[in-house]
Amino acid sequence: MNNGEPSSETKGNHFHRYPDYAALLLEKYDGKEPFHLYLKKYFSSNKKHGSKDRKIISSLCYDYFRLGFGVSADLGLTEKFLLGTFLVENNSSKLLEKLKPEWNEKIYMNHTEKLKIVKNVFTAENIFPFNDEMSEEINRDKFNLSFLTQPKLFVRIRPGQENKVFEKLLDAGISFETIDKTCISFSNNQKISEVLSIDKDVVIQDYNSQRTEDLLKEQLQVNESGISVWDCCAASGGKSILAYDLFKNIRLTVTDTRKNILQNLELRFAKAGVKNYTSFMADLSVSSPLEGTKGRLFDLIIADVPCSGSGTWARTPEQLLFFDNQQIEKYAQLQQKIVVNALPYLKNEGFFLYITCSVFKKENEENVNYIRQTTGLRLIKSEYLKGYEMQADTLFAALFKKEQNNNS
Repeated sequence: MNNGEPSSETKGNHFHRYPDYAALLLEKYDGKEPFHLYLKKYFSSNKKHGSKDRKIISSLCYDYFRLGFGVSADLGLTEKFLLGTFLVENNSSKLLEKLKPEWNEKIYMNHTEKLKIVKNVFTAENIFPFNDEMSEEINRDKFNLSFLTQPKLFVRIRPGQENKVFEKLLDAGISFETIDKTCISFSNNQKISEVLSIDKDVVIQDYNSQRTEDLLKEQLQVNESGISVWDCCAASGGKSILAYDLFKNIRLTVTDTRKNILQNLELRFAKAGVKNYTSFMADLSVSSPLEGTKGRLFDLIIADVPCSGSGTWARTPEQLLFFDNQQIEKYAQLQQKIVVNALPYLKNEGFFLYITCSVFKKENEENVNYIRQTTGLRLIKSEYLKGYEMQADTLFAALFKKEQNNNS
């Protein structure tokens, strides 16, 4: 992929070069793939960019995306890049120093103070373009504002690895924040994989993703015979490893629609020490018997269903500009199909954990109502795990139970 060169008029201008390259990147980007993959391809085919260039160009693009729909349409693209830099970054910028020195002098201010300065060209309440679809339980002002801050990197410490993990981090001089006894966070520029063994010592997992286990701890009583768990939308396997670490004598089954995902899971589970599990492909969007279950029923089904991902868009802010809100209804219908087709494999007195990383009510509260009305499951608890105040993702989780008299 080659996006061309800056114009001859600006090629010699050191400070205009970066906005020009960023503008060329955005001109060609269509949102059909994650922006970080698009950037990787671009830099791979344009070796002229050194590490400093790559960092600056990437930051300009991502800071631009973070503005969402809050910026005045009358503002030119270069001005938008400067505005994004001012609102998102906290350290002095050479670009602002040259092109907008009055902003660079105030770049250390908090968001409240910065927003007052740019109120004529930017409205934070308009960053997220789908406020009408958002749950009433979400604080819209705080959620919108969260897009101006890069989320943190969170890890979950595996059982028995606590002392080792803290010793390794302290020896390496890596800064971190302790959230609780098993969760720690880092800034996203920390190269923790050079110090910690990922999946063996720790699992990279957002704080609120980790918190979904709290629902299970409160309700599930596991006897000596253990527990059978089906992660029916396994994806990267984070919830499976969480369940493996939480329950003793777990009999784990993982499924996904994609063969390559299951192949990656096999490698990840080997590193994590997850053994004696069952894995097979399953498409729960269609109703058909699952041969891989061999008539087995499960004590717990975890359905971390495909969703809009809107609660995680502070990590992928390009979605603010490229997401089609017609997809919300499609996701909600897909989620309903997955739930209905998974439930025949749930034991009486078994538990069903429904999870999304969405803030849209159609995917969450409305689907909870659908599940209750259609399946007869008893809702034990549902809640939004709000991450916008601590630079984490926002998730939704609902735990159901299948009562003895429920024949669904």
